[in-house]
Amino acid sequence: MSEAGHASSDDDLARLRRLFLFDAVCEAGGIGQAALRAGRTQPAVSLAISKLEASFGGQLFERGFGGSELTEEGVILHRRVRRMLDQMERAVANLTGQTTPGAANAATICRHLTDAQVRCHIAIANTGSAAQAAHALGISQPAVHRAARQIEQNVGVSLYRRRVHSVSANPAGIEFARCLSLALYEIAQASEDLAYARGQLTGRLALGVLPLLPPRLVARAIQRLRARYPAARITVDESSHASLLSALRMGTIDIIIGGLREPRLTESVQETELFSDPYVIAVRNGHRLARKKTITARDLADYDWVVPQRKVPRRAVIDQIFARLPVKPRLVVETTSLAMMTAMLIESDCITLLSRSQILDGHSGSEMVALELETPEASRAVGFTVRTDWLGTAVQQAFLEHLREECEPPRIGP
Repeated sequence: MSEAGHASSDDDLARLRRLFLFDAVCEAGGIGQAALRAGRTQPAVSLAISKLEASFGGQLFERGFGGSELTEEGVILHRRVRRMLDQMERAVANLTGQTTPGAANAATICRHLTDAQVRCHIAIANTGSAAQAAHALGISQPAVHRAARQIEQNVGVSLYRRRVHSVSANPAGIEFARCLSLALYEIAQASEDLAYARGQLTGRLALGVLPLLPPRLVARAIQRLRARYPAARITVDESSHASLLSALRMGTIDIIIGGLREPRLTESVQETELFSDPYVIAVRNGHRLARKKTITARDLADYDWVVPQRKVPRRAVIDQIFARLPVKPRLVVETTSLAMMTAMLIESDCITLLSRSQILDGHSGSEMVALELETPEASRAVGFTVRTDWLGTAVQQAFLEHLREECEPPRIGP
């Protein structure tokens, strides 16, 4: 997937004004009334709708003497367009401090946003500066600066930090860009919905997976999905929770899979538990502790540890275990790399904390084993996270169905 993801393609941006007019025709029930309300000529609105139909490859309205009726495909698109507009209006309302997101002023501001303004603002926020945005978009810096001034004038709120030689988005501008990206995500989803309605076994799925998630679990769910949708395009990004959550909130990924956070996240996202996957003390096969019949917590203090860096749930659990030991063990390596951590264990007598399923599924064969030692702090739930208001396509929902099936016993061991 590109850096911008499927939430902000140029094609989607080129259709923005046409989508506004499409919604106006839906609300007015006819092109003539929509033209009056939008302050456009009837031929101009008709041309915009024709271009929109050509870009989506289907008829959106049945036109008659009584007005324009949505076709089945028109209904599918309108549902997504309304979601896009709701996102944009809510973003403007939050930005400008309006108490009612659906207020006329927010709607009016949204419909005055242009393709160039939205495209340039998102690029400035994503790249870090107007100069880099111009380079990424392949346009001149003056064009980017002009679009930035216009969008700021439209919303009536400062969106940028201006210095002598640079322009970058301020916190309000970054959040506004995120909301705009998420709104445009709905139009990418609309294309997938329409393809499914036409019987095309294709679609897009962008997954984010967290460290310690057994990769074969996701691979099996993907294989099930491919058997059902052979032309589906799937991307998988493995990264930190903070990075994936940011991508999810921007619409550049659809689903995060992995260990759920405690306390559970509730703001703008919804977490669903799939199975319990507690942490266990892990060592290499053949380790002296693996051969002991009885292991006590004191034994853990006699060996070097490889640990994740701070601000990771697993590190917090390790710190709780250390707090119970008579002597704090020596930490020889702190790393964010799971591959490096497991390599250190396999090549030495170091100890660490991993998930039970990661050992069973990721290292079946026996390079790594779990010690039979109760660790009361080590509870852990694995699940998936989506945005609270997410409306997945048929392909995305099918993947979640297969993922749930793969997590049913006895496929995932305790």
